[in-house]
Amino acid sequence: MNTYECSNGTRLKQSVIERLITKAKKTKVEQQFDENGYNFCEECGISSGTYLDCSHNISVKKAKEIGETELCFDVNNISMLCRKCHQIHDKLI
Repeated sequence: MNTYECSNGTRLKQSVIERLITKAKKTKVEQQFDENGYNFCEECGISSGTYLDCSHNISVKKAKEIGETELCFDVNNISMLCRKCHQIHDKLI
């Protein structure tokens, strides 16, 4: 069974984690919009003419490995980044 440990010792199924990640990303987008009136890249500030991604500061893989799975769906562990900044963050370019 695919379960992963949280820092408090509870274990969550992968399907539950995925649902919670989706909810956290939606909350992040709504939170940024409610606070600023628009969405933008938190790294470079671009706000129009580009796609924005929700990027984990501590990756989902790393959070699971260190037994802090709750970081996967912690809104404070998610940043709004444009595709270029996201690729730089993930060391793809």
